[in-house]
Amino acid sequence: MSSLGILGCGWLGVPLGKHLQTLNYNIKGSCRSKEGISYLNNKGIKGYQVVLEENQTKGVKSFINNLETLIVSIPPGRKFKEGVYVKMIKNLLENIEPTPLKRIIFLSSTSVYGSSEGVYNESSFVNPETSSAKALHICENLIINFPLPSVIVRLGGLIGEDRNPIFQLQGKAIGNPLGCINFIHQEDAINGISNLIINSKLEGIFNLVSPHHPLRKKYYNYSALKFNLPTPKYTSEPAAIRIVKASKIIELTSFKYNVDNMLI
Repeated sequence: MSSLGILGCGWLGVPLGKHLQTLNYNIKGSCRSKEGISYLNNKGIKGYQVVLEENQTKGVKSFINNLETLIVSIPPGRKFKEGVYVKMIKNLLENIEPTPLKRIIFLSSTSVYGSSEGVYNESSFVNPETSSAKALHICENLIINFPLPSVIVRLGGLIGEDRNPIFQLQGKAIGNPLGCINFIHQEDAINGISNLIINSKLEGIFNLVSPHHPLRKKYYNYSALKFNLPTPKYTSEPAAIRIVKASKIIELTSFKYNVDNMLI
């Protein structure tokens, strides 16, 4: 049974870990708090407390001990100041070096491509604009240049039954209404990442984005109706069509998108 660790076992990591257990992987999960350990254990995932800070780490070595594959699932959220996230990942890699790890899977974001209109794939030039996107791209390169095989997974906007950006957009005017969405459902994110893990010889960059790109206005009107929320308001700027393609994973693995209609 291969041993796999999910560093940052939260909204995506917990169901990913549960799914990988069904594929006969031995799963460890990390969280920052002792309460989180109990939560993971109750979910059937062996929980470890791991704290990554700008200048120190706690629990990393015990967590990665005997792991074959490490999934890094820690987004550079608002709680991380600019530059802190990069130092955290550098600290993580310094603790990995002496271990028998065989592979690193780093969960990144399609935000590294920037917001300019166009069609993007894994070979496209990146233009990160926000501090979090810039930090992710720096960390992508740190991991690509680290002396271990790695896979960079650039995820589209994550959605699920209990997660939709319409909730955070209440009372706001939504921009670029005639642009397109580039989202990935939790189910497809889990299955896509799992396929990249199973195909243990694969390396490099893979996008995970639904092939369905409805207009933002159509999607958010639908979401508001679905969740019984007020019809959103929109800004009136010209459309900026930005589409992220993610067919490479289909070409190189057996993965298929199950949620290929964002309006259901």
